[in-house]
Amino acid sequence: MRVVIVDDEWYGLDITYRLLTQVRIDLEVVAFFQNPAEALEKIPLLSPDLIILDIEMPYISGFEMYEQLKGMKSNFLLVTALSDPYGKATHWNSNVKILKKPFCKTDMSTLLNTMIF
Repeated sequence: MRVVIVDDEWYGLDITYRLLTQVRIDLEVVAFFQNPAEALEKIPLLSPDLIILDIEMPYISGFEMYEQLKGMKSNFLLVTALSDPYGKATHWNSNVKILKKPFCKTDMSTLLNTMIF
């Protein structure tokens, strides 16, 4: 499974990567992005099975990125510290899940197991 992670904070990228690789051995993280604009440009070229987006990023939010990428045949995992992330959501497809920060290996494993790849 090919995965792309987008988070404006290096710590967020690092912890997400570490937990992913502990939870699923069938993952290949093909790219990390701290710059959402760069991610929007390059993600379609990478054809990932899973796109992990931090919701709160400067300039372009994870919600805005999802809106621009939702036509891809990818699953989306949006991570957030927002208390009510669903209040900001507009149109969800069944291939979108939300994981609230702080999360642990068990949280990520449970959520990934609900996704169809």
